[in-house]
Amino acid sequence: MEVEINDIYYSLLHNEDRYLVLVGGAGSGKSVFAAQKVIGRCLQGKERILAIRKVSDTISESVFKLITSIMSDYGIISFCDVNKTNKTIVFPNGSEIIMKGSDDPEKIKSIAGITGIWIEEATEITEDDFDQLDLRLRGETVSYKQIILTFNPIDERHWIKKRFFSGEMESCTTLKTTYQDNFFIDEEYKRVLELKAKVNPNYYRIYKLGEWGKPDVQRPYVYNFNYDRHVGKVVKIDGIPIRTSLDFNLEPFVATHWQMYLKNGEFYCHCFDETVIKLGGVLDMCQQLESKFTKSEIANMLFTGDATAKKRNMQTANNIGAWGEIDTYFRLGKRLQVPTSNPIVRENRHLVNAIYALLPNLLISDTCSLLISEIQFTEATPEGDIIKASRKDLSQRADALDTNLYFFNTWMSDFSTNPNKYRIKY
Repeated sequence: MEVEINDIYYSLLHNEDRYLVLVGGAGSGKSVFAAQKVIGRCLQGKERILAIRKVSDTISESVFKLITSIMSDYGIISFCDVNKTNKTIVFPNGSEIIMKGSDDPEKIKSIAGITGIWIEEATEITEDDFDQLDLRLRGETVSYKQIILTFNPIDERHWIKKRFFSGEMESCTTLKTTYQDNFFIDEEYKRVLELKAKVNPNYYRIYKLGEWGKPDVQRPYVYNFNYDRHVGKVVKIDGIPIRTSLDFNLEPFVATHWQMYLKNGEFYCHCFDETVIKLGGVLDMCQQLESKFTKSEIANMLFTGDATAKKRNMQTANNIGAWGEIDTYFRLGKRLQVPTSNPIVRENRHLVNAIYALLPNLLISDTCSLLISEIQFTEATPEGDIIKASRKDLSQRADALDTNLYFFNTWMSDFSTNPNKYRIKY
């Protein structure tokens, strides 16, 4: 029997770690894969799998429906004993899938010989619920014992994040996915997801990006950003110089790409793309830009970014400094327009928010996921500085946001003093 599985999950088919944690956005296929793995185990050996949701009443329309639908697609459902009342499936080889709600702990305690557990919507259960389930997976069994958790990352304060994403858990595999990892998702669902993401910044973060959700941002650094107004479809325009702004961190190394121009008496400022490199250096970024843009676009591209990189050796050749290597690689000359120093963050906040409030044609491409997320979720101190206490907290990195600040500071620093240049009408 041939089974189609998304590539990103394929290596996990034979994963035998005790904890397999599948986190991600909506439509990423994580629940389908969990069901596929559970069914596969039951076909290959004699297993007793417990499939769990917090509330038993939700089992019918979620786990039970998904598993039986997949088994029907495989053409094996008719060979199994399916009890719709008790929500159990018995395979010809004696394997069983038993579906329960964790709100009925006494019934769960009576189930012996469990070889695997799948917890769907795992963020619904408490840590005590999980510990009790973990204790049920014990004793000698022919096959490996594994708990699969599938969920959307609804809250970065959740006990699951603390327990499984600290790097301290043994025998644990984690995987984050988004709808872009699901080859089988249809275009209509993608459009529905895009619409839901626009309703709420947190939805965008959780269900589209697959990042951990945050409580409401109490003090956003960019408080005049509005998703509906500032995010949309942006197309790079031929013949207009590209302005690239870089922030020099290894994880990640980020560049954003902008264009500014006048058209029909109006001023336009668009961010049409971002380049994000994980664990890469200056040479990696230069090569990425070369592959992304034409020779003509590179020859006319203007560069700005982090001024401190003039003094920083970031995986550079011959220790010439980051900007020195970029200058040498692209022969920038006067096209390298980095200020002598970075703007004071709390003072630059006024400029940034003035531009977002008053410039009518400021638009960021909806493909710039990192920049959009950081604009929405980066918080400021009461004094107006960006909170960057921990690189482990995605909302405190602000790498893409920093490129936005450098861009405004280099090429639009006169926004408040020279409104006519930007066709601002008060």
